Amino acid sequence: MQDSKEVVRLGVRERFPETSWTLLARARKQTDEGARAREDFAHKYYRPVQEFLLVLVQDSEQAQELAQDFFSRLSVPGGLLERAHPEKGALRDYLQQTLRNLVIDYHRSNRKRAHETHPDQASAGAWEVMEPAGFPAAEAAFHHAWVKVTLAEALSRVRTLCLKRKQDVHLDLFEARYISEAHPPPSWEELGARYGLDQKAARDRADTVARHFRLVLRRMLRNEITVPGGSRRVTEAAVDEEIRALLSPLRD
Repeated sequence: MQDSKEVVRLGVRERFPETSWTLLARARKQTDEGARAREDFAHKYYRPVQEFLLVLVQDSEQAQELAQDFFSRLSVPGGLLERAHPEKGALRDYLQQTLRNLVIDYHRSNRKRAHETHPDQASAGAWEVMEPAGFPAAEAAFHHAWVKVTLAEALSRVRTLCLKRKQDVHLDLFEARYISEAHPPPSWEELGARYGLDQKAARDRADTVARHFRLVLRRMLRNEITVPGGSRRVTEAAVDEEIRALLSPLRD
């Protein structure tokens, strides 16, 4: 667990969120703490949920309404949070299964209302049917959005860390080289000249932030797959696999 020790050395341990399952457990509480946890949970997953729904319902307003309905069901007695358990698998998988059920119910409800309003058109196949073939695209959209949210959170934490450590120039060099949308990115010579550095010094400072980013991201993903109180220890290989899953859409 060298990466965890290094993150502690960097002084960011106390700012990491609890595991997703621990956050979920807190979100079940009908207290102020539970309300804050539900807000954190929604902040983390709202965009992936909305993107999943948008692929399937093909209407942005309806997708937004369904997303709001999904999150409103989280904390009701017997609701989604109470039925989610670590032994059922990854939390993201549980959420996507719940979303599939939500969309199927939505389409069934629409078909029922349509049949009741215009029964003469039912035999012509005029009413939309929910095809399971659409689910892989929705799952891919969910994953892409989750990747963006996760990387953005990691970058935000790295920025906070760099500012605390007075590594403003390091951060500027890292973002200019690796985060900027400029094509091609500025050369190390050009970046160094901005701060009176040679190429090697510019690269070294940017690489310092890159190391911070890798460590922060690994800690976040470790938390993502850790089951609190679970008997199985999260290995480095498991974290590596989570990173591969995270980055896979970036290679598409």
